[in-house]
Amino acid sequence: GAVTAPPVAAYTAVLLSDTATPAWHSAYKELPFVFCGSAAAASGGLGLLGAPVAEAGPARAFAVGGALVELATERRMEQSMGLPAETLHQGRAGRLMRASKALTAAGAVGALAGRRSRVLSMVSGAALMAGSLCTRLGVYEAGIASAKDPKYTVVPQRERIDRVEPVRYRE
Repeated sequence: GAVTAPPVAAYTAVLLSDTATPAWHSAYKELPFVFCGSAAAASGGLGLLGAPVAEAGPARAFAVGGALVELATERRMEQSMGLPAETLHQGRAGRLMRASKALTAAGAVGALAGRRSRVLSMVSGAALMAGSLCTRLGVYEAGIASAKDPKYTVVPQRERIDRVEPVRYRE
């Protein structure tokens, strides 16, 4: 599982970012790392749900590490995306992304604090899994919103023209 899990976790992000959808394509550098961190946090959260507290150390480490990777790369992704990053903060995508950050951060803190509490470990695990789901749905919704508004395609193209850069990829 350790060999095949990272490529499987990143595969969806690679497929999304290899499209013409502005929000997805502009996140191509960081999105696979966001999805891998999210998957690690969720799988660690699942481990916290099922493992006895005394045996949950590896799941706890995986959950906290994944949450940190997800939150850090998500922040970097938003900074590097340019104009399409707006879609991550508006409407349904914005609500999902805010919920994702809150659930993921709370789940990571709870995972650390719940070393001796079965209930806190379980609540933290559920929060991490819900945060992961919100991340993926938020990114999906942001892509749909960016595809519906032509400004996320036209404005970056005009900016590239002003900088005398190619508007499209050429071999």
